[in-house]
Amino acid sequence: MEPLRGGLLSGDVPIIHQYIRDALVSRTPSEWGLQWVWNHPEVTVVLSSMSDMEQVRENLASAEQGLPGSLSPGELAVVEKLCDTFASRMKIPCTGCRYCMPCQKGVDMPQCFEYYNQAYAFDAQEKAAGVYLWALNGTFSGGIPGYASCCAKCGECEDKCPQGLPIREYLEEVSDFFGK
Repeated sequence: MEPLRGGLLSGDVPIIHQYIRDALVSRTPSEWGLQWVWNHPEVTVVLSSMSDMEQVRENLASAEQGLPGSLSPGELAVVEKLCDTFASRMKIPCTGCRYCMPCQKGVDMPQCFEYYNQAYAFDAQEKAAGVYLWALNGTFSGGIPGYASCCAKCGECEDKCPQGLPIREYLEEVSDFFGK
């Protein structure tokens, strides 16, 4: 489930594209992620969200090549190096699945985490802060702000999170970063 981290690994992340260019095998970021999952013999089903027909076609074409043990040691090394680099840039390992939603106080946890991660992954703290303040000010959610600082610390979100993330702690971190 979520082999592409909710689409994060499919996006336009320069560091991912650099590793792909350096690899001997040409694949899209999505293909690399899916091939890595299918490389494991214990995997029989892959659940990957798709938002348009092009993604469906790409995933189906990739699935036809997905076999256990199909990645070479060199390809596995590329994936491992990429994973280490990507993980070091992400502050909060949320995939944005939104299972934690809705929040009784209107907090949009996945969006809060996304803007916070973007600030660090892309070294764009000022830009991320501006987008965070604009996008979560309540204009798009019936006047209810979705800022991390609105959290009532009830814990309902943590009970619903399939990854078991300490969401309340992360929201406090985001609130401290972007301001109360």
